[in-house]
Amino acid sequence: MGNQALAAVAAKTTSSSSSSLLLIILVFAVLMIFMFRSQRKRQRAAQNTQRQVMNGSRIRTVHGIYGTVVDGDDRNVIVEIAPGVRIKMLRQAIGVVVPDDEPDGVNPTFTESDQTGSDSSTSSASAEDHSDLSR
Repeated sequence: MGNQALAAVAAKTTSSSSSSLLLIILVFAVLMIFMFRSQRKRQRAAQNTQRQVMNGSRIRTVHGIYGTVVDGDDRNVIVEIAPGVRIKMLRQAIGVVVPDDEPDGVNPTFTESDQTGSDSSTSSASAEDHSDLSR
């Protein structure tokens, strides 16, 4: 009877460990499905943006270069990054279409009063430092 009890305990332990392993694998599979799904959504959105870019659209590339699309086909676009400076690049390198309300594709981060205020405090601190050195 002792052998039967040991066999029952061993079978119970094996079934519980295999069910917990199965649960871990199931959770991992569900997480992978959600990750792949969200990645696919992002890729589709990026492809739609890249397809819809037309001549005259202001863009930012995936590497942070701002410019205006001058010409293009299904695969390549010609982007003017400065007056008279044009580059040919893959359409896939278009990251974002820049809204027209952003002046140069960059939102201002400082106001003029912030910049002048920091300059005056820096100059007064440097004047104090020089007066300490003259002693």
